[in-house]
Amino acid sequence: METCEYNKGDYPTYENFLRERYYKKNRPTEIHFELTQKCNLRCRHCMFTHESSDELTTEEIFAALTELEKTGVIFLSISGGEVFTRKDIGQILDFLIEHRFLLTLYTNGTLLMPNHIKKVVALQPRSVPISVYGATSEVHDALTGMHGSFEKTIGSIRALRAEGLNPVFKGFLLKNNFHQRKMMVDLAHSLDVVHSFDYKMIPLETGKVTNLSEGLSIDQIRQLYFEVDREGLILRNDLKVITRDNQLPPGGNVICNGGIFNGCIGSTGDVYPCPVLRLRMGNIREESFRTIWSTDLIDPLRYMQKEDLKTCMACSALEHCNRCPGVAWLETGDYLGPAPAAICSIYKTLASDSERR
Repeated sequence: METCEYNKGDYPTYENFLRERYYKKNRPTEIHFELTQKCNLRCRHCMFTHESSDELTTEEIFAALTELEKTGVIFLSISGGEVFTRKDIGQILDFLIEHRFLLTLYTNGTLLMPNHIKKVVALQPRSVPISVYGATSEVHDALTGMHGSFEKTIGSIRALRAEGLNPVFKGFLLKNNFHQRKMMVDLAHSLDVVHSFDYKMIPLETGKVTNLSEGLSIDQIRQLYFEVDREGLILRNDLKVITRDNQLPPGGNVICNGGIFNGCIGSTGDVYPCPVLRLRMGNIREESFRTIWSTDLIDPLRYMQKEDLKTCMACSALEHCNRCPGVAWLETGDYLGPAPAAICSIYKTLASDSERR
């Protein structure tokens, strides 16, 4: 990272600094790096097929991280698949200990060994979200497809907490664990860790929507918004959603930072605007990351305005909707359009409910 760039004497606020040194110069502040597509679990809702071939080597990952550091990337997220399926994950963690980023490490927690935990502690990560899919082994293991995964996941949360880290209990609500949502909050409290829940489904990376059937039903989503306060749920990225009288929370967050501040590097070196928007911008095996990032291929995304969303602008549910260009791209191939199955059907129904009340 270019050190000591932010100087209050030069920039009135940190937001001014980001705008002048990153946005205007088309520099990313945050990169999501998928180290592998391999995973030891087979979660039925997952967007990935876990088919992997010709993944980046250890040396190629080191080279990519070095370039990201020189480019000025501040926040780095590493994920899979499951990162701890890589045989060289210890070497990668050692490299990250020496080359500091504000790091988020995503894992399902089932493969963490004591030597891994020591390295994670040495990393001093910004966050370690660990995926949890139930409050009991019966429910969690049925959703992950791996017997014993619940005990391993919860064991890793306890082990990291015992070492002074505060991993995030990263819950995901599905139709078959919805009944345990309050129990999952209680479990997070008993583990003395922060918790954050999500329920928004993403189509498969192939564009198929078959996995969406694992998501919450409309009735469950209605109930979720009605009970979110009393149950202590925190939905998405530590944001406490406050509702009243079954009122749909305000939305309208339809503009994306993908390709502006945020980007993604896939396990084979492909570069995308974000982990969900799998629009290939280039490959770091063929060109430098900086060259790829300077492409004008995604300018319609980078400079998108609400007025560019022709279909969405005419939708009565827009003020409640939090559309995702990546989800739209996966479902229809148009990141400026709607996502009928994954998003539109839900928000249109909920908005219609609000209008009737």
